[in-house]
Amino acid sequence: MQFYNLIIRDLKLAFYSSTNFLLAASFLILILILIPFVFGSNVSNFSLLFRGFIWISIALSILLTLDRVFNSDYEDGNLDTIILTQIPIELIVFAKFISHWIANCIPIIIVIPLAGILFEIGIQDSLNIITNVLAGSPGMVFIGSAISALTLGSKRAGIYKTIIIIPLYIPFIIFGADQESSLVLLGLSMIAGVFSLFISVYSLRLYAE
Repeated sequence: MQFYNLIIRDLKLAFYSSTNFLLAASFLILILILIPFVFGSNVSNFSLLFRGFIWISIALSILLTLDRVFNSDYEDGNLDTIILTQIPIELIVFAKFISHWIANCIPIIIVIPLAGILFEIGIQDSLNIITNVLAGSPGMVFIGSAISALTLGSKRAGIYKTIIIIPLYIPFIIFGADQESSLVLLGLSMIAGVFSLFISVYSLRLYAE
């Protein structure tokens, strides 16, 4: 029950913060609006551009909200309270992963079919894109959250996180643009989940000591 309450707490904070649920979807919408102005209205391969910009919007959404994962609780002292509860650190980290993924990736997944209609993307192509996002976006959240925990308390955490995370996102963006790479993305997410859980738990235990 405490695990569930922790997820609900983080989701409420995400909803009422200045960077709420609308931020993730607005990134995708604004990027897609700019496509005709940059590439013109006669671009024949809108589908490829569409898929690429979706992954870019996911990366930007996660990067710009990483402070909400651990740093906000660290700065206001709530992280000490959370760690001192009876919840194992592993469950605390996993709850952070889940809430951050829901807040940043679910809005984009909801917008994809609607945006696909505007850009004349077929239903099957939209479903393939959603499948890829469902398979790969958790891995991106895992990586971002782990690096956020690793740089917890650092004065230049924002710079360090960006430098470390962006190269690690490249495989997800490359395979995400391919409609038939959902299994590869799922494998990348599973690998990222294992390593990220270990790094995050280790970092929080160091902080607790």
